[in-house]
Amino acid sequence: MMVNEVKNTCIIIDDMKSHQFLLTQMVEICGLEVIGVGENGKEGTEIFQQLKPDIVFLDMRMPKYDGFFAIDGITKIDNSAKIIAVTADTTSETFGKLNSLHIPILSKPYTMETLQKIIDKELLKN
Repeated sequence: MMVNEVKNTCIIIDDMKSHQFLLTQMVEICGLEVIGVGENGKEGTEIFQQLKPDIVFLDMRMPKYDGFFAIDGITKIDNSAKIIAVTADTTSETFGKLNSLHIPILSKPYTMETLQKIIDKELLKN
C-alpha cells in the first residue's frame, strides 16, 4: 500500500509567462505543488484568498498592481503568510522595503540551490 505524500503548496505571481513556467518547473523539483498562477498583485491576492497556499512566490515589478500591492492584500488576509519576493530589482529602496516587511528576497537570476534553501527556510517558520 502506498501512502500519498502531502506536498506543500504554492502560488506564483508574475506577469511574464516564461518566468511563471520556469519557476513552476523549479519549485516542483524542490517538492512544492503549484496550485495557482497569477499575473499581477490584484490577481495574486484573489488567488491567495481562494487557495490559501503554504508559500507565495511574488514578482515585485508588474504593471498596474505590483508586488507591494499583493503583499498588502495578502497580509491583510493572513498576516503570517509566507511570501517570497522574486525580483531582479536590486535597488536599495526595494530591498529596504522588503526587509522592513520581513519578506525574504530571491534575486533573479537564481539557482536551484538558492531556491531550495529559501523554500526550506520558509517552511520551517511557524
